[in-house]
Amino acid sequence: MSANVLLQQETGGRARRAEPTPPVQVLQKCYETATFPLAEHFPVIDQWLAEHAPDLWRQIRQEDDELFRLRQLGVPLQTYQAELDTFVALCEQAERFYAEMQPATLSFPLLAPEERVAVYCEFGDGTLLKVSGAHK
Repeated sequence: MSANVLLQQETGGRARRAEPTPPVQVLQKCYETATFPLAEHFPVIDQWLAEHAPDLWRQIRQEDDELFRLRQLGVPLQTYQAELDTFVALCEQAERFYAEMQPATLSFPLLAPEERVAVYCEFGDGTLLKVSGAHK
């Protein structure tokens, strides 16, 4: 009874329903779905960031920790999603930064339509030899 009185006092006499909070598992599923595209390449990027862009790396770590805290609190989905969007945007920024800052990497010539396997050899002078065979 006193909780209703307190709620009515806080809302100026109008009864207001509290926004339902999703279970931790629902928030965890949102996290997993949003970060799934990052899973393949981000561990390498994360390691590189720690050394080459420590401020961005720390910011990503703090956002990830905050998402964990919000999940444990069971905050409303809309609140959690806003923080998750910020986290994913930071991770995408890190991916772009990583791609821009990487030194030129060896790029291999594409396989011809009839080729199934190719072996590439790089020589000391930088030349590249492609040895391949057609699949028969």
